[in-house]
Amino acid sequence: MKRSLALLIALATTLPQYSATAVTSKSISFTAEVWADNWFALYVNGKKVGEDSVSINTQKSFNSETIKFVASYPLTIGVIAKDYVQSQSGLEYLGTPNQQIGDGGLIFQIKESATKKVVAVSDGSWKTFVQNIAPLNSDCEKSSNPDFECKFKNNAIASNWASITYKDTSWVSATLFSAAEVGPKDGYFNISWNSSAKFIWGDNLKLDNVVYFRKKISANSNVAAVANMMSLELPNSLNSSLNINNTCDGAALSPAINWSGVPSAAKSLILIMDTIPGPARPGEVQIGNHYYIFQSNISPTTTGLAEGKITPYSPPCSQGPGSKEYRFFLYALSRTLPTGIKYDGAALYEIGEKESIAKAMKIYTYARSA
Repeated sequence: MKRSLALLIALATTLPQYSATAVTSKSISFTAEVWADNWFALYVNGKKVGEDSVSINTQKSFNSETIKFVASYPLTIGVIAKDYVQSQSGLEYLGTPNQQIGDGGLIFQIKESATKKVVAVSDGSWKTFVQNIAPLNSDCEKSSNPDFECKFKNNAIASNWASITYKDTSWVSATLFSAAEVGPKDGYFNISWNSSAKFIWGDNLKLDNVVYFRKKISANSNVAAVANMMSLELPNSLNSSLNINNTCDGAALSPAINWSGVPSAAKSLILIMDTIPGPARPGEVQIGNHYYIFQSNISPTTTGLAEGKITPYSPPCSQGPGSKEYRFFLYALSRTLPTGIKYDGAALYEIGEKESIAKAMKIYTYARSA
């Protein structure tokens, strides 16, 4: 008996000891890509993992950021987004002829760094809380004393809003906005966006100045993999430089365009070529983007268009020397657009940004010799 007891004691002291605490989930590396007008901070499981590198106090601080972080599923993602305002009035460019109400906008996507699997995108499923609204009386926009005349509202938010345990049942769903409404620039086009990623904000793009977002992401979350399969190219344009024959300096022919990866669910395609114009010259009125190609209801079974086959086509005639950027968009839709309706470039761009099930975009440049 004594010998058996001694043996049990010996075994107990030599066997591995196991903790009673639960085994934690595996840590994974993630990559977040974010574009904000004007500033954001990103939180994961209650901890800030990154923020916009450009200060919110910088006018026209439009830029994109790539933030890498390590975390374990499930992820509680929190985002603070702020529009640039100069004071509690909610206005910008105070005291100048351009004094105005600004507007915001946020778009992002999060991937597993190793697998490239997109696990989260900004869309209408995010919960939203608007903390600052200004001006409440928009007729104060041109006031000479906006800090006195413009009214504002601040809603209190709990300090633990980004934590795993915080209850966001009183928050509302994010509101979606089109790229045409937000007007993204400076960094937005450097990112290959999943077509499911949409611009989100509070319900008022202009008056909501500080907006909070939250969502819980599980390990089996996976945004549609088809979204980034489409691609397009101009086979006659080398090194992303637009061929001279596709401009008014040459034959003014529409460019040859090839594409691939159209999803089987597509019912029609939209093709757009545009450019964001530079600053208006003295006496010139700026009317928005210039559209050279805007085609809709293209058959999803096609794989491209030959040079000179797109009509109507307005060839670029850039003003003066220097490199200009020309953007090509291909959108796959799950429907055909009604016939008998004439859509301009801006309308098709907005439809594509809001409804596309897949999207391809590429930028080509052109520089006049004189």
